[in-house]
Amino acid sequence: MMHEALVAVAGILVGSGLTASLLAARLRPEKVEIPSYHQEESPASSRTAVPEGVEQVMACLPAATMVLDEERRLHYASPEAYRIFEDNLGSIKRHPAFQTALDRLVEKSLDTAVCSETARIVLDVPHHRVIQARFQQHVLPASLFAGARGGSVSSDRSQHALVFVALCDETEADNTERQHTDFVAYASHELRTPLAALMGFVETLQGPAADDPEAQQEFLGIMAAQGKRMQHLLDDLLYLSRVQRVEHQRPRGSVALKDLFVRLKAESQALFRLKKAKLTIQPVSDPALCVAADTSQLVQVLINLIENAFKYGTLPDAEGAPSALQVTVSCALAPPDPRWPAVPGVVLSVADNGPGIAARHLPRLTEHFYRVPKTAATVQGSGLGLAIVQHVVTRHGGRFVVESTVGKGTTCKIWLPCVASAGVIKPS
Repeated sequence: MMHEALVAVAGILVGSGLTASLLAARLRPEKVEIPSYHQEESPASSRTAVPEGVEQVMACLPAATMVLDEERRLHYASPEAYRIFEDNLGSIKRHPAFQTALDRLVEKSLDTAVCSETARIVLDVPHHRVIQARFQQHVLPASLFAGARGGSVSSDRSQHALVFVALCDETEADNTERQHTDFVAYASHELRTPLAALMGFVETLQGPAADDPEAQQEFLGIMAAQGKRMQHLLDDLLYLSRVQRVEHQRPRGSVALKDLFVRLKAESQALFRLKKAKLTIQPVSDPALCVAADTSQLVQVLINLIENAFKYGTLPDAEGAPSALQVTVSCALAPPDPRWPAVPGVVLSVADNGPGIAARHLPRLTEHFYRVPKTAATVQGSGLGLAIVQHVVTRHGGRFVVESTVGKGTTCKIWLPCVASAGVIKPS
């Protein structure tokens, strides 16, 4: 997009009378005065006019573009530049990488009339941002500047130079790349641990335990557990990959929450009937409550949350662990809450009376592979369960929050926008 924007501007300049012969002999432009809303404050005698036609063309481009003179003053920024970068334009222009690219551009301009450069600009204030900037300098005939607003050109100068800069916000792409790198690193680490254990036991079975049947059975049991751990991790990785692949695609179907909970009850009872805890799935009282949903994904998300409640709520040595764990799944119209969008919605809740989670861990629970340190050593898991929940909820246009108090329990809440199957649904 950046390159196309600069090419478009250059094409207009050429169509306006810029010729190869003019580009061949570069002269330093004379500064002329032009009052403009977009110009930086500078003495009137040191300003260079920007042809009005160039401004009009740049204003139509679907790209963030800027125009600078040879003194590095900003004379114009397109509406798109102001929309995307707002108050960051000054920080971008003053950034060392931006200025270094201009230095290189000046060096190149000594040998050629049309030259280009690129720069990668990283801003950390007020928040992290990555911007790719592409520079092109063009020498223009003085006749183009004669019609500039408020401008006049001295007859002893035949050319002027402008630097066109196209800006592209690559923050999201940069974050995605870093997340991918971290994901690969964490996945490799998580797989390496059980794999190293397997290799160690194989070597032991081939050596010291080769003639010890009792030790062989013990080691084979441990190896089987490590193999299951690897299989569980790979299953989670594959499922997470599938979820991320369709995360941008909103579900096309809809489901009545009453039917969703009937299916959840059937599947969860089969999975958790042997658990030493009480699971209560409260019926949905209003049959009109519906959500646009991938039913299988939502059921899986709720099962993941129930499974987490069972795993972490019944730790025998956990401080505040109850003698009898109770897990309750419920659904209700969303009350007014600043955490939810101001549209009709429903809240699905999975609550337990377990030991709870310290507040400092709550913001990180949906990170890939993050696990609360005290439980990581005693409870097997991939650290991907809540990350999967977050991605599924995002796909459904919802919100996911975890509320917890140490010694009192944890409640996971999913807000989803509701659709009306029988009249208009309004929150109470």
